[in-house]
Amino acid sequence: MTVRFVRLRIVGFKSFADPITVELLPGLTGVVGPNGCGKSNVVEALRWVMGESSARSLRGGEMDDLIFAGTTGRPARSLAEVTVTLEGTKGFGPAAFADLDELQITRRAERGSGSDYRINGRPVRARDVQTLFADLASGARSSAMVSQGRVAMLVGARPEERRSILEEAAGITGLHARRHEAEIKLRATEGNLTRAEDRRLQLTERLDGLTEQSREASRYREISAALREAETELLAVLHARARLAVERAADAAVQARRNLTEHEDAAETAVLAEFEATKALPALREKADAARTTLERCRVLAEGVAKEEERAAAQAQAAAELLQQHEADAQAAATRLQDAQAALTRLEADKAEVLAAQTSLPTRTAEVEQRLQHLSAQLADTEQNLASLTAELNAAEAGKTRAEDGVATARARHERVAQALATIQAELAELEAQIPSEQALADAQNAAEQAALAQQAAKAAQEEAERLCAQCNLDLSIAKNNAQAAESAQNEQKKALEQARQRQTVLQTELLAAEKRHSEALAALVSPDVLTSLQTSRDQATTAFEQATQTQEKAEAERRTASTAFTEASRTAQEAEAHQRSTAEALRTARSTQQRAQQEAQTLTRELDKVRGEAIADTVLDDARQARTQHENTLAQTGKELEQAEQTLTEHKARYAEARDQQTTLQTELTRLQAQAEGLDQALGQDSAVAENPVSAQISVPEEYENALAAALAEGLDAPVAGDAPQGWRNLPPESLPALPDEVPPLKNYITAPPELDRILMSTGLLPAKADGHALQQNLAPGQCLVSLAGDIWRWDGFYTRAGGASTAARRLAQRRILRETQIRIAALQAECPAAQSNVATCATAVQNNENLLKELRSKRHTQEQALQKARAHETETERRHASYRARLDAILPQHERAQAALAEADVTLASAQSTYDNLPALQDIQSALAATRERNTAAQAAEQQAHTAFKQAQAALQVARDKLAQAEQQHASATTRLETLTPELERLRHNLATENTTVTELEAQLTSADAVQQAQTKLQEAQTRLNAAKSALQAATLATRSADEQTAATTQAYRSLREQALTLRSRLAGLTPRQAELSTECADAEQQLQVAQTALETALAALPADAQVRLKQLSTQRADLLTELDTARELRATLQAEGGTLTDRLSALNNAHTEWATREAQAQADNTSALQRLESARANHGRVAELPTAVQQQKASTLAALEDAEDHFTQTDRLRAEAEAALTRANDLRRKTEGELATARENLLKAEGKSEQAQAILDQLLVETPVPPRPPVSDLTEGAETSLRRKIGRLTRERDDMGPVNLRAELEAQEASTQAETLGTEIADLEEAINRLRGSIGSLNKEGRERLMAVFTQVDQHFQSLFTRMFGGGRAHLGLVGSDDPLEAGLEIYAQPPGKKLATLSLLSGGEQALTALSLIFAVFRCNPAPICVLDEVDAPLDDANVGRFSALLGDMVAEAGTRFLVVTHHQLTMAHMDQLFGVTMQERGVSRVLSVDLAKAASMVGQKDKEPTDVTS
Repeated sequence: MTVRFVRLRIVGFKSFADPITVELLPGLTGVVGPNGCGKSNVVEALRWVMGESSARSLRGGEMDDLIFAGTTGRPARSLAEVTVTLEGTKGFGPAAFADLDELQITRRAERGSGSDYRINGRPVRARDVQTLFADLASGARSSAMVSQGRVAMLVGARPEERRSILEEAAGITGLHARRHEAEIKLRATEGNLTRAEDRRLQLTERLDGLTEQSREASRYREISAALREAETELLAVLHARARLAVERAADAAVQARRNLTEHEDAAETAVLAEFEATKALPALREKADAARTTLERCRVLAEGVAKEEERAAAQAQAAAELLQQHEADAQAAATRLQDAQAALTRLEADKAEVLAAQTSLPTRTAEVEQRLQHLSAQLADTEQNLASLTAELNAAEAGKTRAEDGVATARARHERVAQALATIQAELAELEAQIPSEQALADAQNAAEQAALAQQAAKAAQEEAERLCAQCNLDLSIAKNNAQAAESAQNEQKKALEQARQRQTVLQTELLAAEKRHSEALAALVSPDVLTSLQTSRDQATTAFEQATQTQEKAEAERRTASTAFTEASRTAQEAEAHQRSTAEALRTARSTQQRAQQEAQTLTRELDKVRGEAIADTVLDDARQARTQHENTLAQTGKELEQAEQTLTEHKARYAEARDQQTTLQTELTRLQAQAEGLDQALGQDSAVAENPVSAQISVPEEYENALAAALAEGLDAPVAGDAPQGWRNLPPESLPALPDEVPPLKNYITAPPELDRILMSTGLLPAKADGHALQQNLAPGQCLVSLAGDIWRWDGFYTRAGGASTAARRLAQRRILRETQIRIAALQAECPAAQSNVATCATAVQNNENLLKELRSKRHTQEQALQKARAHETETERRHASYRARLDAILPQHERAQAALAEADVTLASAQSTYDNLPALQDIQSALAATRERNTAAQAAEQQAHTAFKQAQAALQVARDKLAQAEQQHASATTRLETLTPELERLRHNLATENTTVTELEAQLTSADAVQQAQTKLQEAQTRLNAAKSALQAATLATRSADEQTAATTQAYRSLREQALTLRSRLAGLTPRQAELSTECADAEQQLQVAQTALETALAALPADAQVRLKQLSTQRADLLTELDTARELRATLQAEGGTLTDRLSALNNAHTEWATREAQAQADNTSALQRLESARANHGRVAELPTAVQQQKASTLAALEDAEDHFTQTDRLRAEAEAALTRANDLRRKTEGELATARENLLKAEGKSEQAQAILDQLLVETPVPPRPPVSDLTEGAETSLRRKIGRLTRERDDMGPVNLRAELEAQEASTQAETLGTEIADLEEAINRLRGSIGSLNKEGRERLMAVFTQVDQHFQSLFTRMFGGGRAHLGLVGSDDPLEAGLEIYAQPPGKKLATLSLLSGGEQALTALSLIFAVFRCNPAPICVLDEVDAPLDDANVGRFSALLGDMVAEAGTRFLVVTHHQLTMAHMDQLFGVTMQERGVSRVLSVDLAKAASMVGQKDKEPTDVTS
């Protein structure tokens, strides 16, 4: 390894506030120091400068966390900088630094601004730095950086993640980076190719669009020519149709005059028929009106009967519903009566059961009291015997336990010391025999160095062969790509030539067709002389046509004047005659109508006076309705009050039951608590050992401290606070008491007690939970003791007691606490009793009041229902009579009003008709004026006919002249337009053809002179030959390297083994010699202590009673049984005492319930009787009302029969009247029809004359606004032909407009787009060639990576097997590639078999075995591809001393083999002993790290020479 890491300089990085420099010297450099002082920060600084980009992997949240953050005495820094110095870097650095032999790589981070890299002061990219270290098999995350947890990560990593170790060993980490860059370039090139393809597609689409635009331009010109032709044809059709319309209008006017005479005769006949029909109609109308009056009366009666039937049905339905309601009330009353009787029976049975229980209660209470006395006496005797025996046994057991502990301790110490002494003596002898000689070590070292030199020469030869092979592979790939590119280019040229020839053929065909169309257009041109002659003829025809038009217009004006006068005179005469006839008829009709209206009005007036005499006032009906509504509202209000009362009664009963339940529960609980308090009071008072007012009654202690207090005071709890009792507590003056050991809190802090207990409580310490007082017992002062929450006690005199169940004193404390709680609960319940009793009384009173109110409301409802029935009957009768009157009045009153209005109208009509008839003019004057106007009209029509004939002749001559001229002009314009279109088209085709001819010639010349394919094939064969030669050389170099590696491994292994063995044995020998002397002295002392302890044990065994344990167990069992029986008896006594009160209260409650249910039974009986009475009344009412619908139905049948007779008579009379009116209507319609037809005939005449004039005016306007068509119309003159032409013009116009603007530069734009497409095609070919080259390069890198990875895998596996055997002192292991056949994607699995175990994967080994196996793999990688530096951060932590020795020896061998400089962070002393130099990291100032260095070799020499000079220590 030529590159060397020389030094590391750190400024402002993490805890290194001041600049420090770590010299990375050859050999092993150790970094030591206490935890948290910053040792790992040195390693992280090196990783950071190597390119680590993750702040989390450097134990930070972000990059700013890596800058010194300041302390209480130092400000924070804004800059962190780490510099590493490399030597021997010539040829390894980036391109700009490749010739430099020394590089200083610096990484600097500013707070808030990120970080940057510099090499020798010049900025560089982070990728350049990372690639540099990757090429050196180093880097922030390489296997050479074994940081804390890296061994564990290697153990827990997936096989695919472990593959990175092999990649670093093979030195292909840099190849990965280069392949990644090539892949990025490949993706970018492929993206450019995709965009170029998209652009080419866009240009292709644009070329297609431009071709389409050229075709659209030609189509545009063709549509314009067709549009002009269609407009000319339409103009000819319009002129011809206008002349035809004039002729037809004149014929229609003659026919209209003939029709007018015929309709005048038909109108006179219709007027006579109408007069006859009007004369017969009045008598039939009178009969029909009389029949209608009779029918209306019958209908009114039928409607009244129908309403009466509905009211009767409603009353029957209401009676039935009322009957159902009363039946339900009676059923409910019977149910309540049965419930009350059943409840009384149940209460009597419960009462008998309670009386029986009260009778037997005194006997059961006496038996329980006698049992309690007997058990209390037995318990006192048993406890006294147990206390005395326990004290005696505890003293003996304590002495025995202390003696046994002393013997066991002394014997164990003696055995341990003796065994250690024998072990050390044997090991010293073995070590002295195993130490190798100095001559053997020197011989092994020389052999290892010679083998290493041979190995380096073989590796250099192999690397040169590999480089040459890789270069040949790359040249071969490039040659293949060039050959493929040349062949593709040749194929593209052939394809382009074929396409150019096809375009040339197409252009030649289009040019011939365009020249033919151009010749035809030249032949179609019209000469100027012919056009001038045609224009002269048209002008002469136009002059003649204008003169004829003026003559015709004058004649038409005279004819229109005469015709208008004649038409007006004829209309006036006809209107006068028709008006005279219609006026006479109107006068007769008015007289007849006036007489009929007068008779009808008199009849209806008499009928109306009769009906009004029988009328019933509306106030009578309103009073009946108001009375019925009032009764209904009263009954509804009473029903609501009844429902509310029933709901309130239910609520009060529920409250009453709830109050009684609460009172019973309260009394039961109070009785139980009183019995419990009496039992506890008696249990505490009956104990003879307890004083009248013991101190325990004055103590307030939490429940969790009861056992502790009972253990401390014991029997003293039952003594009183008095000076005259046999035993008691006395209040002594306070004094200064000694403190409890180890600051144990006194028991006084947790309880409240009289001052007489202050001394004992202050001298009693309370230990926390699960604490043992044996360790503190010997520190107790006289009078002090320790207790626990469970009841354990340790006294100052050595006595102790373990808690074994509740003691008597603790039980009494608990009983007193329960008694106090019970008395407080009794007082609270007694305070609640009066309120509960008052609540029960209040609820009972409310229930009684609501039941009385319910009775009153039910009686009131019955009375109101009877009154409502009477009011409804009276209202029904009144409504029937009033409805009958209103029906008759409503039928007659409208008829009377219509009759009066008809009479008034008839009078007015008669007066108007008489006045009109008297004012009519004479008919003779009108007939004379009509004859004169008829003669003038005939003369004017003859003159007009002559002028019209002359006009037709002139018009035809003009039309012929115009047609000829228009045809010639159209032919000339069409030819000119075609020439204008074809001339540029012909020039464009000639130009395109010349361009294609040039293109074809150039492509043929290029294709003929192309020899690039042959040259590319020749280069490909040469590259293949060089590659074969390079592979042969590589195989030979590989075999030589493998042989040298094996020789080097063997010699190095032998030297390393001898050196490791010597170093380990000497270190072990130096450490064991002083230990041997210490153990000899310690063994003698242990033997003497064992004899003393055995003597003390024999004395303690003699003092222990023989049957003490058996007696103690019997007494404890007896005491526990007695306590259980005593508690059971006390609980039974309390239960019986509570039962007496409960039974009394229950008996009282049953008596009260019995009285209540008896009252309910009586009330239910009364309600049942009342419900039955109401039910009988409802049944009687229902029977009476049920007969009403039958009587009403009989009346309805008779009324309907009379109605049918009236309807038949009215139908007959009305039919006759209708027939007469229909005849009159038909006569009127006929008269109106004939009059209308007459008026229509007159209007038709006027319209025909107007149309004739309009047609002539249209023709004149058309001649003025448009020129005469150059030719007559080709199609017919129908409206469909005109519509077809207009549609054709519209269609052609739309087609031309839909085309939009036409691009006249489409051909030029197409040529430009074609040029761009050709250029883009050349660029696409270049991109495809670049892609092929990049893919070839990536393939070469992958192939080289696979070859180097497989080669190094075999070497790593061999080194791993040998290192594993060395690290474990036996066993076997190997590596395997799993998961994929491709080495670049496969995972690395580790299989290991330590000595004495089966083969397993790494994850199944123990922690130490996993660490050794992982270290073996790491060092195997180093042997294959040594890195300039290796960092080991506390990797020896899981190893024992023996394995640490092997590990340190292995590090020394690695230094000798590869020259790698190791930076080892460790806490292990053996590892430190193997270091060549040490750096100590300290933190004298909190938060700021400093580095001290020690040269161990110089220090060892100084120690060996007993030199007084100071050690070389730098900081």
